[in-house]
Amino acid sequence: MAYISVFALFLTVTNLVPVSAVGFLPIILCAWRFFGRSYPSFIAPLTALTLLILVSTLLYDPHSLTQFDFYRRDGNYFISYAPIFAGCLYAHRWDMNKLLRAFFVFAVVVNIPPYALYLVQNGLLSIFKHPDDSFGSFFIARNAAGGFLAMLFCLGVACYLQQRSRIVLALIALCGLMLFSTYSRGSLLGALAVLPYLYFGRKRLILASLIACLLVGSLAMAMYHVRPNVDYMGYTFTIQNSDAKVANLDIRYEWLWPRALTYFRQSPIVGMGFGSFDDQIRNVTSYFGLLGIPSDIVVEHSDSHAHNSYLNFLAELGIVGLTLLLSFYWKLIKWSQNGAARSALMEHGRNFAAYRFVEISSVCLLVMAATEHRLVSPSNVLILSLVISLLLASRPVRVAKPEPARNAFRVQPPYRHHAPTYPAATGRNTSIP
Repeated sequence: MAYISVFALFLTVTNLVPVSAVGFLPIILCAWRFFGRSYPSFIAPLTALTLLILVSTLLYDPHSLTQFDFYRRDGNYFISYAPIFAGCLYAHRWDMNKLLRAFFVFAVVVNIPPYALYLVQNGLLSIFKHPDDSFGSFFIARNAAGGFLAMLFCLGVACYLQQRSRIVLALIALCGLMLFSTYSRGSLLGALAVLPYLYFGRKRLILASLIACLLVGSLAMAMYHVRPNVDYMGYTFTIQNSDAKVANLDIRYEWLWPRALTYFRQSPIVGMGFGSFDDQIRNVTSYFGLLGIPSDIVVEHSDSHAHNSYLNFLAELGIVGLTLLLSFYWKLIKWSQNGAARSALMEHGRNFAAYRFVEISSVCLLVMAATEHRLVSPSNVLILSLVISLLLASRPVRVAKPEPARNAFRVQPPYRHHAPTYPAATGRNTSIP
């Protein structure tokens, strides 16, 4: 089973052929192994969030669960996070440091030929004149390529922290250039945010402040751009600017984010329903302003989303869904911090790179999520989920104890040397004749 996860990990370098999604297969093949085991604390909010999404889908549109387009677009949460559960069902004893270093080298090297071709055709700075001529690697969308390369950048940093190497440092720089050429500004922001996080000591207060700023900032931008005369439930936004990058910002600020906020206001507790953001909802029955029940729905499985994971979760799953999601990442980062510390102090650095990657890539994802729907995108999340899966399945290597020699000379302890002899106790007084 472990080979399935490794196979999927090495195929995360592309989504042209989405074979990297096979990381969920151990769930189908070995589901009975879930019972009778203990799990890290982050599994609880992840399980609760998965159940909430499943129930929300059954109530909103149960037929979606039988459609391929649902898992490819609206329901790619299941593809992205299923490998984490799969990691509870198998075991391995591989050296994760060597495995992730090999994957990092492979992922960067395999991108060198297309990147060299891109530089020959376009040049390094052409993206500032022609934003559409950006580097896409082996991905369909530029944001997908940027998100993957940002996560790969985090992996390189984790490998370098585990073992200093000029080769790894050079590959990190090359990965950074590839990321720059994607012109995915959210991905660049996420990768750059990792550096001050590491510099200031990876404190929990910094992480809490970062999440709070991202969430408050997203809500503030959405509220600022809400227009009272626009029907965000039915009106379709039209792009006016011919510059693709500026148009992408316009459609976020002026249409997608206010629409997500409108959904959230209709049903703030549990949202309008999982996968509902891109649908046409003609009627909503409100109960006390806390719960909205949509009706007269036209379901569409498309790539349209809020371009902000926090707002998208608030729109579809409400406060409950977003709280469970943030609780998962909060506990996951704490688990990886403890794992890296334990590895460095007690286990001779075993799995250190994997634990550190989980920590800093989670921070990168949380930052990127404020600019795009990153927290469910397989191109962004699968590499993290598969590493978590392999960490959960990792077992320490047992070293067999050497058998003692049969004829070895046994040295007696000091208190047995020249011990005085005493007469046997008889119970009689022999000193009186």
